[in-house]
Amino acid sequence: MKSVLVVDDEPGIGSLVALCLDHLDVDVVMANDKANALQAARAHDVGLVLLDLALGNEDGLGILPDLRNEPSLAGVAIVAFTAHDSRRQEAFDQGVDAFLKRPFSSVDLSSTVETHLVIPPA
Repeated sequence: MKSVLVVDDEPGIGSLVALCLDHLDVDVVMANDKANALQAARAHDVGLVLLDLALGNEDGLGILPDLRNEPSLAGVAIVAFTAHDSRRQEAFDQGVDAFLKRPFSSVDLSSTVETHLVIPPA
């Protein structure tokens, strides 16, 4: 089963994402910072990363290069999300694959995940 790695410092976001993606055959894994995100990426079969740009003490775009350089995440889409739509272009300039403005709807989240989730051919 593929995992969606949610990198966010708010624990409730993982539950919300899991609820929104309940209809998909995915496992939602939470990480609250760069170290935990890299550890989770190595421990799970991650098919998509949802990256909050406001991570408390870390900037989500600041850890983006580390996520991109992680071999276990090669070819995996990274979707940025934040309440600040003003960071949209910056996020795309830094190399994210998609952007969601918070609060996002379950339909938008589900559609974005379905579009970008890496699932190997059967």
